[in-house]
Amino acid sequence: MAKRKSSLALIAARIGGAAVAGYGLSIGRDLWKSTKKNQMQLFAILALIGAITLPTLGARELVKGHDRGAAGTVFKTIIGSIVLTVIGFVLAVICLSFFTRNDNDPDAGFGAAIFLASCSTAVFSLIGFLWGLIQRPSRVKTISTAKANEQFLASIGFRETGGDDITHYDASGQALRFLEGHGNRLVFMAVGRRGKRAFIDLAPDGKMVAYSGVV
Repeated sequence: MAKRKSSLALIAARIGGAAVAGYGLSIGRDLWKSTKKNQMQLFAILALIGAITLPTLGARELVKGHDRGAAGTVFKTIIGSIVLTVIGFVLAVICLSFFTRNDNDPDAGFGAAIFLASCSTAVFSLIGFLWGLIQRPSRVKTISTAKANEQFLASIGFRETGGDDITHYDASGQALRFLEGHGNRLVFMAVGRRGKRAFIDLAPDGKMVAYSGVV
């Protein structure tokens, strides 16, 4: 006679299965909540960093000095700096909204976030502006020196190759390889001429003043 299966055992098994499934779903929900919470924390940290750094960098880029044409000045310097500052302001509003949130008066909470974000953006922009002003004299001087050096190299017929073995040619067609730069000169090896060197003398401010030729 075939043994009759216990319906009670089946019911118990189903209850056990449901309990295990429920436990698994509970773990899944906890993991999702934890992951979601961590994502929110990470986003808040990144937003805070952006709210601080972007206005600072935007104002700094605006005044530190650049060697750009009219289009580059308008789009990259002016518009680019404004965009960085605006993004930083938006991120500041998002961050501060967590602290100024008012369920009874949402408009007041959001208004407070905008006010505080405006203040923080102004402060960090001022820091960036001062930072850029401090950097500006040396950058402008470096840009001016670089332009003067480009004119000097063109005047002596120096050509750059972009290669590694032969980095330059002088006006006579001599192949040169740049070796190193000292405080008062640049040193080149004359390729194909054993033990021969060529030098470009530098003024104290870094401007090129004379080419020795191969010696």
